[in-house]
Amino acid sequence: MGAERRDFVVAGSGAGGAAAAARLVAGGARVLLVEEGPLARPAGDAFEAVQRYYADGGLRAALGDGLLPIPTGRTVGGTTTINSGTCLRTPADALARWEGASGGAFSASSFSRLVEEAWRALKAKTAPAETMTASSRLFLKGLERLGIPGGHNLDRAEDGCVGSGLCCFVCPKDAKMTSYKAFLAGLEGNARFELRSGTSLVAVEAGAGGVRVRLRGGAEVRAEGLVLACGTTATPYFVRKFRLGPDWRGAGAGLSVHPAAKVFGLFDEEVEGRKGVPQGAGVVDPEDPAIRYEGVYVPPEMSAMTVPLEGRGLKRWMDAKPRVATFGFMIRDESRGRVDHPLGAAHPVARYRMSPRDYARMVRGARFTARAFLAAGARRVLLPFNIEANEAADERGLAALPLEAAGPAALQMMAFHPLGTCGLGRVAGWDQSAGPGVTIADGSVVPESLGVNPQVTIAAFGLRAAESLLGVRA
Repeated sequence: MGAERRDFVVAGSGAGGAAAAARLVAGGARVLLVEEGPLARPAGDAFEAVQRYYADGGLRAALGDGLLPIPTGRTVGGTTTINSGTCLRTPADALARWEGASGGAFSASSFSRLVEEAWRALKAKTAPAETMTASSRLFLKGLERLGIPGGHNLDRAEDGCVGSGLCCFVCPKDAKMTSYKAFLAGLEGNARFELRSGTSLVAVEAGAGGVRVRLRGGAEVRAEGLVLACGTTATPYFVRKFRLGPDWRGAGAGLSVHPAAKVFGLFDEEVEGRKGVPQGAGVVDPEDPAIRYEGVYVPPEMSAMTVPLEGRGLKRWMDAKPRVATFGFMIRDESRGRVDHPLGAAHPVARYRMSPRDYARMVRGARFTARAFLAAGARRVLLPFNIEANEAADERGLAALPLEAAGPAALQMMAFHPLGTCGLGRVAGWDQSAGPGVTIADGSVVPESLGVNPQVTIAAFGLRAAESLLGVRA
């Protein structure tokens, strides 16, 4: 059986891959989009959704100071199907740095145009007040009492959100604008487009005459070009394995992850945790803009494993769950890790160790969040450190907690935005190329830690990749 023929193959249907595929089809190209995961459907509960639609059943993590979970999607739409939906534009200072470092090969103004296009496609808008969670209202109330300005409702990708509280576990109302809804749903029935789920890229041969790719199951496809959008942890495998581009040896290094954690606050009144948009409000730290505070919610069926307590202490907080509020924070990390693939693309091994400066930011973020909850009336706060003294009932007790001495290994944290393993100007060219016929369009090409939720930025990189391919083709 001979090879199939397409104009372009896109590997991965997340923010970058979906945007690239849609733009290529709009430009008249015949596109095959391959995705290893299935189309997501609402699950019975959060735990079931994690098992079905998260990579490695939600157990993907970086090794280093301990285990640092890195939840990513394994479904049509990639991580956009299981993220919070938060939309933040690429920071202007980052765009200026990339333009300067590229010698003009990267245009800040042109990229900003694509950011706005992605923003419109995702129907990004400010979360309305009526969908704000009680946790977010309490956090903002605490900021107001402390005299700290800047608390606001966040912008999100949604169309008809009613505040079901399950953004990260497949929206039960299909109201979140995933990359599938934003870019691919309108292509159904288009003769130039095929979405093939349940398969994945296995091998790549690339050269001046085009590319030849092999898929799991044995299918082979010849095309003018390949868009690699397999994700920050998988794309480096293909770049290194098949020596794509002159700088393939650097693929996998430069991993940034936006370390994140949350604080619990115990209140007298009941906090309806699931009611509302979990990440509907936020604020940038008034003294350190590298720290960003955003709402968070963990459903009851999964919450016990996120509480940094055991035994009677864990039971005490779990029994009080109806009166517990949560709020999170993340940092623009300076630390860098790397991803290797001794077991292949599907099972990346990430390593990441936190620097003292990043750890100091995490400590500040935890204290800041706890202060806001105490100011809002919390009886006690529980901080994300696996140490004996991790609770406080007032400002004095909070200040006395030995957090600075605990060290990164004691932090109970997660990382939601892996970036940078094929960074522009380091592994990929400033035009996102990885040698003849191959273009990268996912979070791996982001040159640095953004400090903001990257969905819109990655989608813009997908649009940029497609524009480049269509321009070369023309």
